Amino acid sequence: MPSIATMAETLCALPLDGEIVLDVSALAAPDLSVVQLIHSLRSEATAQGGDVRLSAPAGEALTALLHRGGFTDAMTPDDNAFWFHGVPLQ
Repeated sequence: MPSIATMAETLCALPLDGEIVLDVSALAAPDLSVVQLIHSLRSEATAQGGDVRLSAPAGEALTALLHRGGFTDAMTPDDNAFWFHGVPLQ
């Protein structure tokens, strides 16, 4: 598993004006830096006319992190579509 710094460098090298599909299905123990990196990537890509999406809805570990971090409390429909592919949270 690459470090968060390696992931950040890799993502920064991507052209942000197209579509970026992230596969985060193998994240077993993500921390808030992962959510921050993904959020930043989404914001930058949107600003440059691009789009970021997950290849599959957030898995159990990432969903738990989003809950613990309070991200699901004020989740917009766009955020729900991004993280959970529109599946309502339980």
